[in-house]
Amino acid sequence: MIIPATPARRRFLNWSLASWVKVSLLSSLATVLMLALQLPLFPCAPFLTYDFSDVPAVVAGFAMGPWQGMAVVVLKNLLFLIQRPQATELVGVPMNILAGLTLVGVSAAFYWHRKSRFSALLGLLLGTVAMAVLMIPVNLLVYPFFAWIFGLQSELDLTSFVLGTVTPFNLLKGALTAALTLPVYKRFSSFLKRW
Repeated sequence: MIIPATPARRRFLNWSLASWVKVSLLSSLATVLMLALQLPLFPCAPFLTYDFSDVPAVVAGFAMGPWQGMAVVVLKNLLFLIQRPQATELVGVPMNILAGLTLVGVSAAFYWHRKSRFSALLGLLLGTVAMAVLMIPVNLLVYPFFAWIFGLQSELDLTSFVLGTVTPFNLLKGALTAALTLPVYKRFSSFLKRW
């Protein structure tokens, strides 16, 4: 059965040249933010760093649609990997892509269902929770693989570390992204929608 393309569905799936230009610009901005500043939030795990690069991705998702926002997530991570080609990033970048796709995809899809300030806030909350929950089994699978590849020995209780450190980090990461996105979105969205 073919579903008719309503105006909302056409906008959701629209990939015009202008969309690609906007996605490219926001991906470049996100890459610069990712490269410029990475803040370790938990001293016990300094490799878990927060950067502001998911903010442009969420803005793209809210302004243009979930697929465009998720495209920014993928592109900014690939550009980051090109700029910093380190062996550890071969694990870190895919994890960052998966976390970002979940946060941006869920947030933007919920916002596009019914656009309002409340749905933006609720979408960001749902995206944050979805990201934190999804990354629990992913981290439990990836950390042993990461340790095996790089020959790391650890006495760490992995489940306690993931639930007690990584999951709170992901929740805090989502909360910070939400707090930064909400005031920034209105200013950027009018600019993005103008052309």
